[in-house]
Amino acid sequence: MGEIVVDRTGSRRSNGQMYFPQFLVGMVVTLLMVLGWMFASTGSVWAALGWTVLAAVILQVGYFAAVLWLVQREGATDEAKSSDGAASPAKLPGPFERDGIIQALLSRLFPRLP
Repeated sequence: MGEIVVDRTGSRRSNGQMYFPQFLVGMVVTLLMVLGWMFASTGSVWAALGWTVLAAVILQVGYFAAVLWLVQREGATDEAKSSDGAASPAKLPGPFERDGIIQALLSRLFPRLP
């Protein structure tokens, strides 16, 4: 993944990674601009809110796709590293196999599941 670098101003930032607080501020500013622009264009608060919600959904879908792309890319580099002859990592249990409470609840709710 990326590394943390310190720039000339002394602030720490991630190099090559998505930085969530920075994305969040950018998203809020963008949505406020869309809200203002749509209100100025239509004169209707409800139409402006509708367009703003649509813009928020589009931004969120784009962010989700970018995160999936980063995770997939990181997985590809991990597979390339592990194929170099290094020992393979231990097999971890699934999310429903490691907690006895959830396993017991699932087995009582769905007794025919393996």
